[in-house]
Formats: sequence, C-alpha cells, structure tokens
Amino acid sequence: MVRERVRRIGARGFTLAELGVTLALVGLLSATAAPALMSYWQASTLGAGALELAGAINHARQLAISLNAPVCIAADRGRLRLESVSANACTGVPLAVPGPNAFELASGLIVDNAGPSVILTSLGGATPAGSFSVTHPATGARRAVVVAASGRVSVR
Repeated sequence: MVRERVRRIGARGFTLAELGVTLALVGLLSATAAPALMSYWQASTLGAGALELAGAINHARQLAISLNAPVCIAADRGRLRLESVSANACTGVPLAVPGPNAFELASGLIVDNAGPSVILTSLGGATPAGSFSVTHPATGARRAVVVAASGRVSVR
C-alpha cells in the first residue's frame, strides 16, 4: 500500500521540458525588464538626492532663524557647506554650530551652485535667491533645487 502512494506522489510534478521552458521565459522577461528597472532606479536616486538637498537647505534656514544670524549656503566639491556671514558676504569659515556644517548627498550625487552662494537671513528669507543642481555621476542627469527670495525651497 505504501508503494502505491509513493508512485502516485511521484506521478505528480513537472517534466524537465516544462521546467526548462518556464526558466527560459523567466530569463527572457528578466533580461527585457532590467534596463527599465535600472533607469527607474537612477531617476529615483536623483529625485531622492534633490529632496535630501532641499531638506539640508531647510535645515540651514531653520538654523539662521534660531541663531538670529545669517547663514551662507555654498556648494564646494560636490557637497553643501554652511558658512558664517560677514558684511553680507560668505566668509568661507564653517558655521560654528553643534552638528554637521557640511552635507554630502547619498549615492555619490554631486551638488553644484547654479549662481552665487545663497545667504539665508535671520527672518528666513534668501538674499540673493538662487538655485542648486544635483547631478547623477553615472548618467549626467540633473535636478534643480531652487531657493526663492522668500526662503521657500522647491525641487524642479
């Protein structure tokens, strides 16, 4: 009786040809979906980096308001620096605050100034208004992060 049950269980299942066809279809679908997945990954990494930069700029804005002193935002060698301000100009001296005063974006993304350094006032405004760009090093794709004169930060 036990041998009959084993034979019935062994009769169920897939043949080697069926498994081969299934694996070939899975491989074909994977090969065609991989480029789309990679481009989606790179685009979402760039978008996340732009949002990360906007968060760092908003952090600097909050520092300027809480310190009641202007804060300069400058891009240097692919990262964002917070500097002190003297005579309405960036001094190049790192801001003396607890916590980080330089931000590097994740995934090796590069930050560039699209104009002069932005100075955030103690009221939260920006003089002059400016923009930064986030560049993906592998593709060269860019996203812009704009700081309006009111201090509002937006990703484009």
